[in-house]
Amino acid sequence: MNGNDQEWLQNRIAAAVADDYYLDRGEEQRIKEESAARGIATRDCELVLREGLEAHAAVSERLLIAELDRLLHQFTDRDKKLDPKEERDALGKVVTKAPGKKAGLDPRVAEEYVATFCKANGATRSTDRPAWLVPAAVAAGVAVLALGALLMRKDNAPAPQAAAQAEPAIHQVAAGVRLNDADKAEIDDQLRRAQQYVEAAQYTDPPEKSAKACLDQIKQIDPEGAYRGAEVKALSSRIVTHYLALADGSAAAKDMQGAEKWLARARLLRSDRELILEKERALGLARAEH
Repeated sequence: MNGNDQEWLQNRIAAAVADDYYLDRGEEQRIKEESAARGIATRDCELVLREGLEAHAAVSERLLIAELDRLLHQFTDRDKKLDPKEERDALGKVVTKAPGKKAGLDPRVAEEYVATFCKANGATRSTDRPAWLVPAAVAAGVAVLALGALLMRKDNAPAPQAAAQAEPAIHQVAAGVRLNDADKAEIDDQLRRAQQYVEAAQYTDPPEKSAKACLDQIKQIDPEGAYRGAEVKALSSRIVTHYLALADGSAAAKDMQGAEKWLARARLLRSDRELILEKERALGLARAEH
């Protein structure tokens, strides 16, 4: 990495954490995307990021979530239970500011991740929630929304005959699913890993530790996308969109070889084919179609 790129990256990081000493996942991903577009190697970007966070006593939301994930696995992998004390311990270690740091993990992000983790990993969680994480007003609002939804469902419930007519179609769709609980648990785990790789900007590289590797594994288990297929498709599309944006950036810099490289990576996802073809045509890089 040359001196100009390093200075740009250092300034970019400083601007991102200047207000709250907190680098959220979205901002970190944008920095990595912009760095990749400038030709900065992922390894170099990670090093400057780490140094920048240390220099400003700031924290990375992604790394704190990774630590929370490690703690949750430690507490739940054996008995699939997360008791209140374990939850408090896990949250306390990431939400509380670490020595030398000016921020901790956003409590709302932490609470959401714990809930998602338990659901994805089949871990039983106490219904008690720390009062400092879930304000009473929020809980009341959820209750009101739930009651409203229940009343609307009751008012709009279909007539018995209509429900009976709709039921066979539902059974017909379900009959095509051949996934057992172990398959679903594996898909949950692979999807969680894929999302973490995306946050780390490991989309297709390295091949064995990337979002693509996880998505490929999911497709092998569930080729038809019967379980969580919409989420898998959305994540694939997100990566394709990222690569198409990088291709645009390379083309704008008159680097057509770089644009073709990003398009080639987008094609690896085997998703959004028409969108990729459209971008190829727009950049004058369309290949012969058979």
